[in-house]
Amino acid sequence: MRIADGQTIFMARKHRYSAKEHRQVEHIAESEEKRGLPREEAEAIGYATVNKGNPDKHRYTAKEKRQAEHIIESEEERGKSAVEAKRIAYATVNKHSR
Repeated sequence: MRIADGQTIFMARKHRYSAKEHRQVEHIAESEEKRGLPREEAEAIGYATVNKGNPDKHRYTAKEKRQAEHIIESEEERGKSAVEAKRIAYATVNKHSR
């Protein structure tokens, strides 16, 4: 996602979220920013909220889940916390699957 001339433009990639879910995320993120949160944190809350609303929807393939698990193990061995390792793992998988 990038912002140009004040409009959000979603880049072409694998569709993990529907257009409606993207709009929901944007709405939640905007609300959280108005409350004073930084953009990254507000967007993370938006995605977490949308994911919570439909937990059974498959967001990652089995291969991507295996890749993430491998990265999580590696990051934890390097001394990262479980939360930070998971964040890094899924960010990496997302980056490579676009």
